[in-house]
Amino acid sequence: MKNRHWFIPFFLLFPLVVNAQTDAWKTLNQNAKHHLIQLINIDTAQPEARELPAARYIYKELNKHKIDWDIFIPSKGHANLLARIKGTDPTQKPLLLVAHLDTAPAADGWKFSPFKATVTDGKIYGLGATDAKNYLAVYLALFTWLKHQPQAPKRDIIFLATSGEENGSETGLLWLGGTHWDKIDPAYALNEGGGLIEDKNGPTLVFVESADKMYMDIKITAHGETAHSSMPVENNAVFMLSQALAKIAAYNPPARLTPTARTFFQAIYPLQTEDGKTTLDLLLSDNEQHSREAAELMSQDPFFRTQLKDTFNPTELSSGKDPSITSAEASALLNVRLLPDADPDAFLEELTQLFKDEPQISLEMVERPHTPAAPAMDGTDPLFAAISQTAQKLWPGAITATGLNPASGDSELLRKWGVITYGLGPAMNPQTPHTPHTPDEFITEKDLYNQLRFLAGVVFNFAYGEDLLPIVDQTTSATIYTGEKTHEKETD
Repeated sequence: MKNRHWFIPFFLLFPLVVNAQTDAWKTLNQNAKHHLIQLINIDTAQPEARELPAARYIYKELNKHKIDWDIFIPSKGHANLLARIKGTDPTQKPLLLVAHLDTAPAADGWKFSPFKATVTDGKIYGLGATDAKNYLAVYLALFTWLKHQPQAPKRDIIFLATSGEENGSETGLLWLGGTHWDKIDPAYALNEGGGLIEDKNGPTLVFVESADKMYMDIKITAHGETAHSSMPVENNAVFMLSQALAKIAAYNPPARLTPTARTFFQAIYPLQTEDGKTTLDLLLSDNEQHSREAAELMSQDPFFRTQLKDTFNPTELSSGKDPSITSAEASALLNVRLLPDADPDAFLEELTQLFKDEPQISLEMVERPHTPAAPAMDGTDPLFAAISQTAQKLWPGAITATGLNPASGDSELLRKWGVITYGLGPAMNPQTPHTPHTPDEFITEKDLYNQLRFLAGVVFNFAYGEDLLPIVDQTTSATIYTGEKTHEKETD
């Protein structure tokens, strides 16, 4: 029999390739969703945290894919987990994917169980759904998928799940930095902190966190007189504290245009209306008075205020415990987020001066920021280039801008240690309910999928130099995240 040369026409082969790529995205998305549900179902809330069961879930998944890992246990119940995919080019420095295992305490007012994932109407509810178990779920899904690809990355990719981020990182990154940093030692890192600001047509702004505000706690105490509660007293500590808090609420710290804020407002200039552009022209001008007036006007927007001002909120109140006794003291904890160029002692003195004629009111700093602030990222490095390029592939025309994280986290430590670090995230709107640290925290299935695609695209670009999968697939991107129809239920 003569040899026959068989071939398959390209137009017949192409659907097979597309289907394989679509199936890969579906698998990645389903795995990310599954991991998020399982991680939510493990209680890692502060103040106890108990991250070891969550770390155990992750290393069992790594075992299934024959991925080596290390676990670092600083104290009973706390755990940090490290895994690495080796790169082929030792001259290209490692990329770290970092997220924390612990969550904030469950706030009052949850309709759904905070520790049992509920999937309904395209949303996944549960404590940590956006801070930061969604990051862990996406990293784990991507990391295990990458392990099975024939192509190795050019640089090492490190997956690090940390302990205690919500409580100062003393059992997590701060501890690792002093004990096991030689086993990690990245040059670049991706963490939480950024997000997508969307309109009806999709993201218009890709906000990339490049700097942190500084964390400070101030205790304000009113000193009154104690008596039986049936006897009115002039110096009631609770009344005096409420008046002191009202005075603090009326305090308006001056706006300052830091270099990070200047870069951010320059980047978002094209998104503004004509009136908005006029205000930004004044803000960015060399005229100090005009710039200050524009900053005050823009600070009426809560998010812009975080970029331009030191902010503060009372978070804890305490007084007597006996309803029949007027307490001699009442106090409140004021949580402060300072701009990177702020002087913590000067800020405390400004507040103290509000009560210079009220000796019954005292203020003290109970948690001092780590000064000086970590250096801000300037967006001129290859990691930010990969972020910008990926964002343009996914959302053509959207603006990618660096900015200041209104909160703070592990990125601050990484930057202080010389690691080029950026924060990415899903869709964000700080003015809506159900955001991190609030009751009924949730992420939509669509946002989880977009977060997965964005993160995967950045890793493909930065660690491989090419897309292992097409990150834009017009035929499936609108439907792949929905999965099966789900109604109000709890999912194991």
